[in-house]
Amino acid sequence: MKGVQPPESAGRQVRTWWADVLAGLVDEPHPTHGADVDVTFKGGTLRLSGELPTEEDRRQLLEEAREYVGLGIDDVDARHLTVTKRREKPGILDQTLIAAFADRDVAEFARRYLVESRRIKAKHVEILDANQEGLARRLLPEGFMSDVRKAFDAGRAVLILRVDETGAFRVRELLAQETRSLWTVATPPIPASEPDS
Repeated sequence: MKGVQPPESAGRQVRTWWADVLAGLVDEPHPTHGADVDVTFKGGTLRLSGELPTEEDRRQLLEEAREYVGLGIDDVDARHLTVTKRREKPGILDQTLIAAFADRDVAEFARRYLVESRRIKAKHVEILDANQEGLARRLLPEGFMSDVRKAFDAGRAVLILRVDETGAFRVRELLAQETRSLWTVATPPIPASEPDS
């Protein structure tokens, strides 16, 4: 498809971002964590602040930063880099998100961005077009099929993601704002199930 390029590998984007940070360009969002992370320098100390969704995200970001100690920074201060405190318990409910895209290539670009770059842990992911309306009917509640049919009739592709309900708001926000979906809706939560293999 014209205009759509495969996404740069997440690792390469992160290395490029850190090179920019070391050059003093601290205004660009982190390629994985976006605006959730702020970077400033004080003396030779790199200060990380913000709120990340998981302890694993925090650990990985600190690992990335510490690779540059001695290569432009003297120390890393992460006292103000926190992990979101969750009130909801994961693993109880799932939510399915549906997003329409111009075509299958753009939907695949969005899928790769979410799963590879933003590390969204989806329990089920499908990209469907008009030839797969039967599968769409099996995956989605009937009340959502009219929008999906309209997308198919217009030659669009639909990305379907089933995620833990505790992270669904963040994924929906990414779909609407960062992948530039034509539209994004969420089905009502249902009891959690195991990820598809």
